[in-house]
Amino acid sequence: MSKFRILSFDGGGIRGALSINLLKRIAKDYSLIEETNLFAGTSTGSLIALGLAYGLTIEDIIDLYSIENGKYIFSPKGLGLLSPKYSNTRLKEVLLRVFPKDLTLKDLKKYVVIPAFRITGSRDESWSPIFFNNFPDSNTKNVSLIDAAMSSSAAPIYFPSYKYHIDGGLIANNPCTAAISIASDPYFADEICDNICLLSIGTGFNPHKLTGDTTRWGLLQWFFNSNPPLPLETIMFEGSVEADSYFSYQILKDRFYRLNPELSKTISLDEYQQIPYLVSLADGYDLSETKAWIKRYWVGDNFTAKADTDKTRAKFWHDLCNKI
Repeated sequence: MSKFRILSFDGGGIRGALSINLLKRIAKDYSLIEETNLFAGTSTGSLIALGLAYGLTIEDIIDLYSIENGKYIFSPKGLGLLSPKYSNTRLKEVLLRVFPKDLTLKDLKKYVVIPAFRITGSRDESWSPIFFNNFPDSNTKNVSLIDAAMSSSAAPIYFPSYKYHIDGGLIANNPCTAAISIASDPYFADEICDNICLLSIGTGFNPHKLTGDTTRWGLLQWFFNSNPPLPLETIMFEGSVEADSYFSYQILKDRFYRLNPELSKTISLDEYQQIPYLVSLADGYDLSETKAWIKRYWVGDNFTAKADTDKTRAKFWHDLCNKI
């Protein structure tokens, strides 16, 4: 069976500018987009994943992350206390400039997996995670691309819920394990999981930590502590990201690669003023290790190889623990 290649993108708001500019550099040397079978993306990553699956160029998606679009989407700004900080109307307007209104997931030529969370159920249903996808017999394949993107990126506090859904980052800000699970669906050959090759591109990480005594913290401290800002929200959106990377690595071993540069500053998902910094970080980041992995596993014949040595696993653990 041939390789099944997955390209995955994290959530992170405006920090998606880092992800797409990293991809731009990689794609100059390798035919990643053409060779990808499944694009997975959460929140801002859903915009990238859906755009690539639809056929937008990398430059088209970079334009979505312009300062002009960022300023338009994230204004006017509210406090986010008794209502969302921003309306989602402008975000939808920007998306409708590049995506047809009636385009559905089943119309895409590539597979997609887009996490969200349904908060309002019917009489017989409770709230639950939703993984919009266009796999065979999927009950979400008729969902419009716009609705999937808006649902996955409806970050609480920042944006209102969208058609009873909120941001997929609450359950899978890193959609790697979700993508692997759905790609291993029995609609495909049973051995597909042994042929998956996955490149995960993050939106950058900060080595957050709390130095004070949290044993007596209540609602106000967990929500409004200043360093890091909004610690509970940060934990919900970012705390599980590297855990998903660990799970994916344990499943795929060396057929999984994680690209996620360290940020020198904390960047909130609405800080469009930081786009030049994110682009600069992407342009200057050392991609030699990433390209070596792509050459060996994405392009080469070693896609079924397990971890080569204990040293490889030790390095992964060391890097993971440093990030956490």
